[in-house]
Amino acid sequence: MTYGNYNSLFRQQNTFPINFKEKESVIDPNAPTIISKPIQTVENAINNTVDTFVKTEENNEKKKSHKTAIAVGSSVLVLSGLVALLNPKFSGKVVNKLKMMSHRAGTKAQKNQGDTVKSKFYNSMSKFWKGVGDVFQFTNTLNAGKDIGFKWLCTTEKKFNSVKNKTARQALQKCDSLFRAPMAPVHKSITNWFDKVSKHTVQMNYKSAMKKLDAFEDLAKYYKDKLPIDKQRILDQKLREIKTAKEYFTDANTMTRLKTQENLMSNLETDLIPRYKQYADELLHGKNRKKTIKDNMSFWAEDMLMPERNRLEKEGQEVVSALVGDIQGTKGKFNEVADLLTPYLTKDEAILLGKKLKNADKSLHKANFSETVGYFDKKRDLMIGGAPTDILSGLAMVGLSGIAVSTAHSKEERISNAITAGFPAVAGVGTSIALTAMLFSGVKSLIYGSVTGVLFSLMGSGINRLIYPKNHNNTQMLAQNTEPKKEAVDA
Repeated sequence: MTYGNYNSLFRQQNTFPINFKEKESVIDPNAPTIISKPIQTVENAINNTVDTFVKTEENNEKKKSHKTAIAVGSSVLVLSGLVALLNPKFSGKVVNKLKMMSHRAGTKAQKNQGDTVKSKFYNSMSKFWKGVGDVFQFTNTLNAGKDIGFKWLCTTEKKFNSVKNKTARQALQKCDSLFRAPMAPVHKSITNWFDKVSKHTVQMNYKSAMKKLDAFEDLAKYYKDKLPIDKQRILDQKLREIKTAKEYFTDANTMTRLKTQENLMSNLETDLIPRYKQYADELLHGKNRKKTIKDNMSFWAEDMLMPERNRLEKEGQEVVSALVGDIQGTKGKFNEVADLLTPYLTKDEAILLGKKLKNADKSLHKANFSETVGYFDKKRDLMIGGAPTDILSGLAMVGLSGIAVSTAHSKEERISNAITAGFPAVAGVGTSIALTAMLFSGVKSLIYGSVTGVLFSLMGSGINRLIYPKNHNNTQMLAQNTEPKKEAVDA
């Protein structure tokens, strides 16, 4: 991607025009509007903003470098946002919160029936939040259909029995076989890679949590001698109980639980397909299509699996709470150890012990959430073929972003634009997609992807100055020679 002609500023080495004007963006005018328009808008805003703060000619090269970096980062946001629009997977937590908000507003409407204004307001809010939640789930439903359809296209053998002509049927079967031969392994490899990364993320989160738990235990053992003998025996007993409880979070047990999640979803695809067929049939042949769409707003796969996910999440929370407590005030074994030690510690020692406990608490809850919610949602998407369509959409966006680089006027321009804008954009979008496999939220993956694009663009600008120092020197000479001539004209 490119946002201007940054390096071939001059067609002739020894010519320095008085009225210098930067070349306009070389984004291909034939590029799709959905790509070119938002990126051009971002570029114009960045150019105007940076020009406001950087006005001196001697900073011209630095200014353009910053423009490129910021534009790349912003455009990664645009491109990643387009990927997200093509692959919208709204969290079940978000949908549930919307439903809860709708329910609360409905309850308030009932309580304020005597007040016409308040009653109408809360009723309208209840309908609004319910409508937003239904749209989110309906979007997930359509997206799941796209994933299942692409998976079927890549992996399932088609008989084409509805085609009566034998020659035509055999030709279609041959085309299907030729298409599936390379695509089925690729589809499976991408899915397995995402699954492997997601599982590894859960394991790493637990390893990080265990280190913090161990740090608390080590400190507790260090302070053990401060306790009376009878209290020391109690402490030893609690530490043994903690060791037993922590077995739940070993790699082996964690992988067993993740396998259980997979088994729960084993029939997801076969259960969903008939519902899609029924839905499509009603849309094609039904008399009231609007009612059909409305009635099927929330048949998303998550509805089928939500009871199981809630059960797993509750089970995990109970185990975590038994160790480090919870926000409801339940005390775990680690809290009991802290309570046992605190009366015999100095103020600073007690603060240190409390800090270790807080770190362990936060880390363990985060790790368990990544297993019971983050991985569960990701695994559900993987089972119906979500990962390959994510990659495909990302590649399409990156491919379109290369249009501007390819339309540069010279080889030198293409190389310069590629290292300062093209490659950073690819790296940014790639980072954003990869982070989703690591169970990062959509917002975080977009932000980190943009930061990656900016960093690579700044590096590319430095490399560009090393490769083409003559252009950089020409820019400085222009700044030195243009100003005096301008003064002469003004005089």
